[in-house]
Amino acid sequence: MGAVVSVLSACGQTEEPEVAQTKAADGAMEVADGTDDVQETQNDETADLASRNPMESKDEGRSVTGKADVLEGLTGEYEYLSDYGTGRLTIGRTSSGYDISDYESEASCRFLVDSSNIETVEDNRIYIKYPEQVFSDGEAVFGYYILEYDTDGIDVYYGKAAFDEAGFLYHATKKTEAGDVDDSASRQKNGTQAFWETDSEMTAEELLDLFIEGETGADDPADATSVFYITDLNMDSDEWDSYSVGEKTDLDNDGENELIICGPYGGIYLDARDGKVYKFAGGDGTADVLSYTYYNGAVWIMYSNRSSAGFDYYHMEKFEGADNLTAEMNFGEEFTAPDNADPELKYTLNGNEISHDEYTELCSKILAAEVNTN
Repeated sequence: MGAVVSVLSACGQTEEPEVAQTKAADGAMEVADGTDDVQETQNDETADLASRNPMESKDEGRSVTGKADVLEGLTGEYEYLSDYGTGRLTIGRTSSGYDISDYESEASCRFLVDSSNIETVEDNRIYIKYPEQVFSDGEAVFGYYILEYDTDGIDVYYGKAAFDEAGFLYHATKKTEAGDVDDSASRQKNGTQAFWETDSEMTAEELLDLFIEGETGADDPADATSVFYITDLNMDSDEWDSYSVGEKTDLDNDGENELIICGPYGGIYLDARDGKVYKFAGGDGTADVLSYTYYNGAVWIMYSNRSSAGFDYYHMEKFEGADNLTAEMNFGEEFTAPDNADPELKYTLNGNEISHDEYTELCSKILAAEVNTN
């Protein structure tokens, strides 16, 4: 997400957000002479309350609208015409707030932000300060977006240096289908909702397709606060650490396919269940190279440490459902006296020493069926 955002030609400049001046009530009302004056005053107050936007609150003389209230009313998918075809602006609820994303095409993301990037929301405008580049020393280059919303959709403005320099980018219209009762029903029907809005009845295939399309993120069970998207990965480049979409296959023996994202050290395996996508397994360096194999009638996840010192070690896990580990296996070879000039190797299975022939037979079964996902 650190890519520099290209500035499209500005069709105009946004004005400074208007400031709605209000008077603070002093808690006491001067009683007018005569019942007619009192009634007229009460009528005026009633009319003022009826016309006031219930989503507005008074804060230091400015009419400021709550972020959550506004974003809740704007959740959904919006489409616009971009230089790359049909663009997509999405606002969705997450477990910790809201995310706003803008994809100029299926392969080009302009920005992806959460509620913390919103500077303020007022006068039907959402002001977003987006870190376009973040350097190793912590310094960042920001872009400034304004999302101006009304019943017709959302106008998006962009400024390179400040909000008051933001120029018009495009008008996005909320995506709907004729005959749908509401937009949320339409998005559930079409399978384009974000992961926090996904239906628990969606199939694993549909959820994994949402991840591939960038419509949903994947949770990491090892880190409850971590969610990543396919756009966070270095996809399909010529670099050694790039990722690519692999096959779907049943890796946890539950009858439903998981998704393989091929990549460094074996990549990442993703599972889908209960309306969400989860990281199921991942490679972690040369000592934990991820792959999978077939052994004794089941699929096993395998982590390999093929040491440059001349010996190998393997750890295998069998699941019945990605959240249900049912068996583990460890086997490998190691030197009995590594400091000797001509050290001997010993072979182990689950901590017990086995013969060279037993080890060779075991490897011939397991490694011959191994599927490399680098």
